Amino acid sequence: MEYSINTTADYHQQDIKTLGWELTVCNALESPDSPCRKILQYNDSYGHLLYRFMERFIPMARIRNIIEVGGGYGYVMRDFLRNKPDSKITMLDISPVLLHKQRDLLKDDVADYILQDFLNADITWLRQYDLAIFNENLGDFPTVLNISCDMFRDGSNDLPDVLSKIKSYFILYQLKKPDTPYFNFNIGAIEALEKLCFAGITYIFFSEHSCEASAPMILNPYLQIVPTGNPERIILQGHDEYTLKFSYLADVAKYHGYDVTRGPMSDFIEPDFSDRVMTILKSNFTAKDEYEVVRQFIYDLYKYEYLILTKK
Repeated sequence: MEYSINTTADYHQQDIKTLGWELTVCNALESPDSPCRKILQYNDSYGHLLYRFMERFIPMARIRNIIEVGGGYGYVMRDFLRNKPDSKITMLDISPVLLHKQRDLLKDDVADYILQDFLNADITWLRQYDLAIFNENLGDFPTVLNISCDMFRDGSNDLPDVLSKIKSYFILYQLKKPDTPYFNFNIGAIEALEKLCFAGITYIFFSEHSCEASAPMILNPYLQIVPTGNPERIILQGHDEYTLKFSYLADVAKYHGYDVTRGPMSDFIEPDFSDRVMTILKSNFTAKDEYEVVRQFIYDLYKYEYLILTKK
């Protein structure tokens, strides 16, 4: 079985027209009338909930320069600016369509807009930022698929460049080797994190679907989230994404001197498990669109993980 590389660059640069069909957690909480907001302990938009959560770990009052990479429609930064209007914001995106939507929402006078693949960003230029945000997008970064564990055998030095690089990551960061014959590797996410670490950005936030996520035991019968430990394919319109192996990202961050806070997205978007919500989770009745939306939303709150990285 030959390895391959999954990349979404062409899709985001040329084909994407809208995120309307892709119900991210951020988008699900955008409308005040969203059924997802009605089942939360604190009814609010994603950006406001995230900002207040990050205040527990980051001195947000002292943050000046923020870069968001792959900012979707700009909702997160709009909410951050409402909490901290003196912030200097940069939006960097590979997609001209989405960068245009961010500019329409935030306007030119509150942010700078850069059309670029983050993996090509200059490390010295990145050093100006206090906080970097990658929200629900690292699954779009390149993932190498179907890698044979034979690459770890002694003497297997004649490897293609990409596999040689992955092998070097396992050695340098002492990553735990997979216990399966083949595995997938989020090389783009690791490269992005390395770039942030080399730049010395003090605070970093990541969130994405995780291949290591699990639900609380009481919710297992309804959510059925199985931690496979191997990045999983997510089939979407026009492209595939892959879940992240967050333990590898945490290992890289710790090597570079960062403290790591990790958990499910439900840590800051907390459902209220009322009788009604439990009825929705237990119901097999799919005629109500609202039930399907709420069930998928609660599933995502536990399938997504986040990392808050703080430079020591």
